Amino acid sequence: MSGPGRRRLLAALAISLLVATASGAQSRPATLRLASLPQSVVTRYRAGFGGGGALGPELRVALDRGVRDGVVFPTERGAIRRDWLVRKPIRLVPGPEAVGLGGRGDFELVAVRPPAGPAAWTEVDIAPRSGRPDDVLILEIGGELSTISQVLDAIFVLDGGVSELSLSPTALIARTGVPVLNAPFGRPLARPDARGRFHPGGGLAFLVVRSLVEVMVDGASTPHGMADVSPHWAGEWREGDRLLVRIPQATLGAGLPSLLLSWKDRVSLEPIESGR
Repeated sequence: MSGPGRRRLLAALAISLLVATASGAQSRPATLRLASLPQSVVTRYRAGFGGGGALGPELRVALDRGVRDGVVFPTERGAIRRDWLVRKPIRLVPGPEAVGLGGRGDFELVAVRPPAGPAAWTEVDIAPRSGRPDDVLILEIGGELSTISQVLDAIFVLDGGVSELSLSPTALIARTGVPVLNAPFGRPLARPDARGRFHPGGGLAFLVVRSLVEVMVDGASTPHGMADVSPHWAGEWREGDRLLVRIPQATLGAGLPSLLLSWKDRVSLEPIESGR
């Protein structure tokens, strides 16, 4: 092969190698670690009287290697009972729904690995597909129909230290923190201001969507028979939350922080004059 032909062949091989390397880098998954616990368990690890202060270092020990079966005494630190772990559905918000929340680009949810062994972490593997530096992923956690651990209490970002992000429901006096927006259950958040309401933290951004979820209707079948029948409409409702997490491509590539979510129960009953 002549000199110019050899150089052209080498250049073509080099370009192919660069393209293959870039494609592999784009599809390499990043892992987000999530832990969800009841509010009562998180309170055990807070400092101060009544558990109102910052989280103590024993919680990180418990999350990493303290999950076990059997009894955990109230005064015991560094341990979490396995049945205390809260399981939540996780999904990538797709297409136009993601665009309305500030998302762009193409991502794949490669795997969701539930907690195993002594660790409390759910591991979420996410692979970028389009690989543009300004791509943004929208992840949704929660939003299921259940009766316990439905309301988000606090978000903790673990990245070296522990940063707590409080929630800020709609109120007459605005507070700092992650906004909580009301929306119908099971439907996309169709609000034009939604993309601008995300609250930053740890290279990510957060928004909570809160919905009323009817869990018991008049005359419904229960394990003990039919529910009370009333001449008036009457139902039992729970507030259910879903957490939206906005993850830029830059944070995905640089390494993701871990997230701890604290959940609590809440029931809203109709006034007695409505039949309850």
